[in-house]
Amino acid sequence: MDQINFKIILVIPFFVLLCLSLFVFYAYKIEIINGKLNIKSNISQQIKSNLIGQKKPNFYLTSLKGYEVPQDKHLDIADFKLINFWASWCAPCRAEHSTLMSIQKNGYPIIGVNYKDSFSNAEEFLTELGNPYIAIGSDTSGKTAIDWGVYGIPETFLLDKENKILVRIAGPITRTIYENQLKEYLER
Repeated sequence: MDQINFKIILVIPFFVLLCLSLFVFYAYKIEIINGKLNIKSNISQQIKSNLIGQKKPNFYLTSLKGYEVPQDKHLDIADFKLINFWASWCAPCRAEHSTLMSIQKNGYPIIGVNYKDSFSNAEEFLTELGNPYIAIGSDTSGKTAIDWGVYGIPETFLLDKENKILVRIAGPITRTIYENQLKEYLER
């Protein structure tokens, strides 16, 4: 009996190492370019959306005090705009916020959808970190997020002039994600 338990204990680290290796193999693109190790995440690229190429779904939003709710006039102002689903209780949303502020400072419009959050916490979050949004609505019921296919926040969608969805980014927008997935559209 003791030998069987010992063999099982020896197999567990091998199994864990195998699982981690498979995760790295599928989640990251690892290559050597000009003698340097280049690692890129494939995670957000692997998340598919049936909405790519489709018109944006409707918004079912209520207003946050002092902020304008997204309307057609916000969607018709630019060739490209971002729709960002976020919440004050979301740590990755806090992490991506400085990148959103940078995108907004460069003149690119971002519409915010505050997901299942209290009004006071959302307002406190924006007061503390700044407001990168041209309009913000509160999705307290989650209906807007469901229609957009959001399953975790933050999630961001890039829309074109006709309000068709071009790109879906699941997870926080980092500088690398901006450079690899959004820059070609926003900086034309």
